[in-house]
Amino acid sequence: MPSHTEFEKIYRDFYPKVFRLCAAHANGRNEWAKDAAQEVFISIWNNLGSLKDKKALPAWIYRISFNTCMKRLKDKQKQAISTDVLPDISYSPEESKEAQEMLTKVYRALDQMKVEEKNLMLLLLESVENEEIAEILGISRATLRVRIHRTRDKLKKLLENERL
Repeated sequence: MPSHTEFEKIYRDFYPKVFRLCAAHANGRNEWAKDAAQEVFISIWNNLGSLKDKKALPAWIYRISFNTCMKRLKDKQKQAISTDVLPDISYSPEESKEAQEMLTKVYRALDQMKVEEKNLMLLLLESVENEEIAEILGISRATLRVRIHRTRDKLKKLLENERL
């Protein structure tokens, strides 16, 4: 069983990333994203003692996050909800309206991508290292490089062509 101090540090360090990942799968359902993030941290608490390699913690947390979101989406058939309502992500005061509009466009484009592509882009947007992304997704680094290139191109086309 993990110590409360250890868990609190993990929670502080990873909650924003986990929430953003869940929010990207929530299609504007802020409560859904909060509930999914809470499920992720319950799972982390329950299984942290079984994690043997602490260096693998970030990849392990991302995997739990993806699996939790995918399970929730599968359990509750995806409802068509407008992405005009963005999840409630806190913006710092210096972030402009333009940055928020761009985020809205990116979320809309991500919603048009396959789940695997969306997950890859979310990891890239979180600045996760390529080696760690390959481990999380269970693919080789060579395969990852190809997928990154294709997925970035697809996102770029969606943002340009759709005029989101």
